[in-house]
Amino acid sequence: MMYCMSVSHKKAPVTIRERFAFREEEKKEFMELLAGKESVNGIVVLCTCNRSEIYVSGTKQAIGELQRAIADYKNIRLEELLKYLNIYSGESAIGHLFKVACGFESMVLGEDEILGQVKEAYQLSKDQGTVDYEMNVLFHKAVTCAKRIKTDTNLSKTPLSIATLVANEVFHFQNGSDIKNVMVIGMTGKMGGTITKNILSKPGIVVTGTVRKHNSCLTVDVKSDRVKVVDYGDRYHYMKDMDIVISATLGPHYTVTCEELSKALEDGKKRLFIDVAVPVDMDPAIGAMEGLTLFDIDYFDTLSKNNTKIKLKELDRAKAIMEEDLDGAIKEMVFHPYIQRMDELKNAFSGKRLETLLYQIRDHVNSEDLKVVLRTLDGLQDWIKEG
Repeated sequence: MMYCMSVSHKKAPVTIRERFAFREEEKKEFMELLAGKESVNGIVVLCTCNRSEIYVSGTKQAIGELQRAIADYKNIRLEELLKYLNIYSGESAIGHLFKVACGFESMVLGEDEILGQVKEAYQLSKDQGTVDYEMNVLFHKAVTCAKRIKTDTNLSKTPLSIATLVANEVFHFQNGSDIKNVMVIGMTGKMGGTITKNILSKPGIVVTGTVRKHNSCLTVDVKSDRVKVVDYGDRYHYMKDMDIVISATLGPHYTVTCEELSKALEDGKKRLFIDVAVPVDMDPAIGAMEGLTLFDIDYFDTLSKNNTKIKLKELDRAKAIMEEDLDGAIKEMVFHPYIQRMDELKNAFSGKRLETLLYQIRDHVNSEDLKVVLRTLDGLQDWIKEG
């Protein structure tokens, strides 16, 4: 049977999650330690920013061995540990693995970064020789299911965050060139920094970020030769070379006014201006300037709400796919022990009349189980006819 011990954002604060994090070498060391337990057959350690989970397969003593081992390894009292744990066993553990791999348990619903993390955790365990038949089948099927959802639905392709939606507008903007020049006013802020990182995820984008003289250090953690920093006071001078200008500050005044921008831009070139600040950073009047398109925060809020509706519909499709694949995985686990018992079962039933077997079943199971057996027989009869 498989078990899962989970410490995640759903129950544990970040200070607790940090204590349960495993570095790569620690994963190997802990798996080796746990593999020495007689009750444990398989081990996979999954660690992300928001969760640390350990999956084990083995006897019913395996989960107890795991809890004691992790408490000792992390030097935490077991009583303290239990406050933050979620424990899953059997079909519940299998279901949890599928939900995690498919992004249903993530902070951002449907995000597919977790799929790569599950694959890496599984591969490390294979390399360490700590994956048995059960875990090999279940992790393989969970990963395959997640890939199917990624391919057959738009769950992971429907962004909700403002930063991602802004980045998408940048990606889709056509300027007739392989290079897009983007200015980010407020790049050192939280929103501006996130937007900068998102747009730099694609090639062909060069970012000019503004900073004020009294705060001239670049605090955003962006290591790229495609980023340059200019003084905020010179922003209009550089705008004539920009295709896209994004503003995301917390200041009380306009960062872009129609009067100043009209002096800087006289060519009528097609440009996109994006204002994600509240209150607004950009003078609404610039939206009427020749060649210029202005999107404000309300535009992105509407996109986000519409995408939420789409995502919920896609979630229903994704769940249906997961339920189908999960059922197949559980059936394989339930059926596998009987493959080795085929000869034993043949001998046990040899010479027995069908009606005798049916009467014995009727007399030894409850009514609900009997209905299942009889429906299965009806289906088997149909399958034989069709075959």
